[in-house]
Amino acid sequence: MRIFLIAAFLTQTFFAGFAQTAPKGKAYPFGLMPTKYNTEEVTKAYTLWKTKYITDKGCPKGKRVLFDDMKHTVSEGIGYGMLASAYMKDKPLFDDLYAYYNSFLDPQGFMHWKIDETGKRAGDNAATDADEDVAFALVVASKNFNDPKYLEEGKKLINNMMKFMIEPVTFIVKPGDAWGGTNTTNISYYATGYYRFFAKVSGDKNWLKVADKCYEIINKSMNKTTGLVPDWNKADGSVPAEGVTEWAREKGVAYLYDAARTPWRIAFDYLWYGKPEAKNYCSLVSSFEKKIGIENIKDGYFLDGKPVGANHTSTFVGTFGVGLMATDASYQAELDKAYADNIKTFNDVYFNDMLRLLTLMGQTGMFFLPEVK
Repeated sequence: MRIFLIAAFLTQTFFAGFAQTAPKGKAYPFGLMPTKYNTEEVTKAYTLWKTKYITDKGCPKGKRVLFDDMKHTVSEGIGYGMLASAYMKDKPLFDDLYAYYNSFLDPQGFMHWKIDETGKRAGDNAATDADEDVAFALVVASKNFNDPKYLEEGKKLINNMMKFMIEPVTFIVKPGDAWGGTNTTNISYYATGYYRFFAKVSGDKNWLKVADKCYEIINKSMNKTTGLVPDWNKADGSVPAEGVTEWAREKGVAYLYDAARTPWRIAFDYLWYGKPEAKNYCSLVSSFEKKIGIENIKDGYFLDGKPVGANHTSTFVGTFGVGLMATDASYQAELDKAYADNIKTFNDVYFNDMLRLLTLMGQTGMFFLPEVK
């Protein structure tokens, strides 16, 4: 009996250290949910992601998320990881990732965007999408961990972003703290639901102007039939954007792995706040997806809908799937298919596994909007 109890204790201790059960989700105030959803698949996806991509090697403090090459770490991955661990109520990992983030701050107070496996900087300055995810995750953490210090850290980062990552006067979202704006912007960074929330948390109503500007740029940039937007563009909607043509795939003018995140980002402005401009965008791009069928979606398109990619990946399946939630009942059957497809689609690389996890969280009602007084 004693041996049995010891074995049971060790087993429980082992799994307590490595397993994390996803909290139950619930329907958002607006939009659709999959007909049958649960967070059991999120638990599996989180365990897979955490086991494969989290390491303490090369970390001066905390832990990091391995990039596609399984060596480097990018700030985007830290932001995604902090979102996931905050919603999973995994405080030890959240604190470890935030410690790593704070180990590589640039002069403006944001994490440098790329760090190598030895802890040396491999890319200078910040990437805006990472820091907005970190800021939002900190506020989620303040709620889930019942600790106001995270809220204060989040407010500080939100205010810093307005100062360095939003172009003065125009309110255009810059792609980083050291470049971009009118001549270079990235629509997949436009987390308009965040910006509405940032206005409440910080008291700075200029964030509402940022959200309005995002929709103005989206409407100028998207194909009016498909709703597809480019990876990179100028604020007037034209392409190519400045400074990206030498390294961006298809010179940044197609709907590829950057732009693919747009329906996922924009959907929450409707799911949380019921904003019609978010629903209008998601309905248009979902109409394009529905005509193709989620099972036939490829990983890249020119804006007119002609395929660029040839692979069926969880990034595109998951992000289109969340976009379908910000539509109407005529898309329910397609939403259910997209949710089922996201569960079964594995691609075994950092970006696809990460987006699969986050979009499954979104599809199962886990991405609640934190209550802040």
